Amino acid sequence: MKRKLTSVLVAACLTVVMTGCGSLGASGSATTENEATESKATENEGNETEASGEGASIVLKYAELNPAEHPMAQGGTKFAELVNEKSNGRIKVELYFNATLGDEKSSMQGVQIGTIDMFRANTNNMGDYNCKIMNALALPYVFTDLEHLHTTLKGEIGQELLDAVQTSGTQMVALGYLEEGPRNMFFTEKAVTTLADLKGLKVRVPETELMIKTMEALGANPTPISYAELYTSLQTGVVDGAENAVTGYVTNSFNEVAPYYVKDAHTFGPGLIVISEKVWDTMSAEDQAILQEAAGEAQDYVYEITEELEEEYYKLLEEKGTEVLEVEDIEKWRDAVKEVYSLYGQEIEDLVTRIQAK
Repeated sequence: MKRKLTSVLVAACLTVVMTGCGSLGASGSATTENEATESKATENEGNETEASGEGASIVLKYAELNPAEHPMAQGGTKFAELVNEKSNGRIKVELYFNATLGDEKSSMQGVQIGTIDMFRANTNNMGDYNCKIMNALALPYVFTDLEHLHTTLKGEIGQELLDAVQTSGTQMVALGYLEEGPRNMFFTEKAVTTLADLKGLKVRVPETELMIKTMEALGANPTPISYAELYTSLQTGVVDGAENAVTGYVTNSFNEVAPYYVKDAHTFGPGLIVISEKVWDTMSAEDQAILQEAAGEAQDYVYEITEELEEEYYKLLEEKGTEVLEVEDIEKWRDAVKEVYSLYGQEIEDLVTRIQAK
């Protein structure tokens, strides 16, 4: 894979990481801004991107769970800039980071009913919203590396799954993907390198069936907790560990309270830019095309910056004394989760076969 990222961008990202994270979120309708949202916007630095052109005829609130320097959030920022550019300022995307207007579950529900316009969702929970086929992307060990993921999502399979979000009755429309590196586990008190080490440990997972089943198969005790509560839950011992890509681990400062980072790469779980179907149906075909084109370009942007950012974050962890560990006998981990595949039916298994043939 070829990657290029200016040292200025990397340095800027790391500066923000080392000096602390903002506190942001999302809300609202496609045209108005309520007082509660205005209050949050003034409290949180970096809430609006360069896409804040005056005189926009359409204003879309876009929710993101992570801080602004996270690659997924940078993808949202790039998406907003591209939409503004391609629409000549007619469409304004306002970004709200750090789950200001709610956790993942409430944000998804908000998009469904139209109280939140857009959200950067996770593919690993789309199955819980009636799009079961999307589970294929978040199954454990289905992708070999980031390039394999990117190639799949930019091709026929990726488009089929985007289409399935709307046709399966989620009340959402998927515009495109945002990718990051593999998700790994991290722990507060214990270096975990074997399945025996992992057995019985309370591991925070998103509130999704797929992630719960995956952790159960690996022998952990999956504990669904809101992402916004994770840092405190690690700090106070509510859970023994959690899982995230290194970019999320660093930008959310989880290394401060969970200094054992285990490179098990159990899943990739790409992000998904979704828009409320109620909002989508009010837009012209031209404006819909602008959003889809911008999402595709934002996906490419995040893919380009992710690998170098990961390298920089691993260097930062080394400097901070975080233990970065490799698992022993990864094939045992792969074998342990095979039962998860069979839980989702023949359609999923057939799709996995197509993915792994690439």
